[in-house]
Amino acid sequence: MTIHDVARRGLSRLTLAIAASVLVGAGVGTGGVTPVSAYEVWLTDQSDTGKESGGFLYIYDGAALTTNPAAAKPAVTVDLSGEINTFCEAATKKPVRRPHMLFFNKSQDHAIISFLSGHVLFMDAKTRKPEACLSMGKNVHAAWPTPDQKMAIAANIAEKKFIRIWTDYAAHKFNFDPEKDVVDLIAWEGGERPDTSPICPITESSSHYAFVTLRGGGLLVFDVTTTPMKIVATLDNNQIHPAGCGGIEVDGTMFINSGGGWPVAPLSYDVYALDISNLPKSVSAKLVSQRDDRFADSHGMAAVGRYIWSADRAGNNVEIIDTLSNLSVGSVELVTDANKDPAPDLMDNAPDDQYVFVGLRGPSPLTGNDKTVNNAKGTIPGVGVIHVDGGGRVGHYKGQAAITNMKDGKETADTHGIAVRK
Repeated sequence: MTIHDVARRGLSRLTLAIAASVLVGAGVGTGGVTPVSAYEVWLTDQSDTGKESGGFLYIYDGAALTTNPAAAKPAVTVDLSGEINTFCEAATKKPVRRPHMLFFNKSQDHAIISFLSGHVLFMDAKTRKPEACLSMGKNVHAAWPTPDQKMAIAANIAEKKFIRIWTDYAAHKFNFDPEKDVVDLIAWEGGERPDTSPICPITESSSHYAFVTLRGGGLLVFDVTTTPMKIVATLDNNQIHPAGCGGIEVDGTMFINSGGGWPVAPLSYDVYALDISNLPKSVSAKLVSQRDDRFADSHGMAAVGRYIWSADRAGNNVEIIDTLSNLSVGSVELVTDANKDPAPDLMDNAPDDQYVFVGLRGPSPLTGNDKTVNNAKGTIPGVGVIHVDGGGRVGHYKGQAAITNMKDGKETADTHGIAVRK
């Protein structure tokens, strides 16, 4: 939710890229054609670009990407070992490395990038300039913004920490109190929650609760508005299987998944519908899709109209689930002659829901891959483009824009974070 060293491209090419991005932001597409709805597709590559730092951020013009995916090139390429790393090192005394998850706040004027080096970066989405860089400890898997724009909720897997960051985008202020805004999840570990390492802290429409998926399975529901933040409901690993990350709310129901890539669950594919109407008293989960008997791995999710789109990273397709019936109504197959193993990961939609963009992993996955099954190992890293029909009930795959980061004859690019900005 991406690859050539900007320094190698030279200042002139960077200047041209930025100029192109300005035109896109002004509503001018490639070739001077004004798109119906101008938007950008942001993509992170978590491969290294420096000895101790780096990764890439690619920004595509949505019109160019959807018109001809195979020919699309990023309008802007940011080598995160450059200005961003300098900024973060000055703020945190350590370099940034491996950008993982990417989100925009509701107003879409700020991007939030979490790094496996333990950083959360707040960036002005228009200027691409960093505004704040915070260290969350050993790593940050995801930093999820609340819709009210007051908080970003972060998950530190390595140290089993759940963290609240206060966000004031208008004032450009971002901070957290290590004493008041950090919860140690080890205290909740044991029995049918054997590993409380938080994977994804999924927020919901009221900005009141966060649904925290756990590496060992189960779920913790936090009230993020209290100090200290408190757990108001729990599920165990019989009710929610391990290591889910996808999550999205549709019409008052929270849909989340379980997923593979960990020794405890090399392969796993489950999608659950959570009844959240009784919160804070309780939460319940209903299994609506399961592929645990197949070579399947659920990770990314998107909502298109009344439909949930769920990426099968191992099975190389996107399942479509009708949220009215909670039944699977089909899938979009992503295998092509050009890419036999796309490994679809995270997803996001175009503003008009006419397209869904999905990150495709490469042959050297840095995260989420169990080498005994290679659930997240793909062939050609990049971003896939799916045209949406039937209000989200049907999708047609248009192809892929590829990224590359060759080192010593090896493809190291590893797509992960993806988000759409209008």
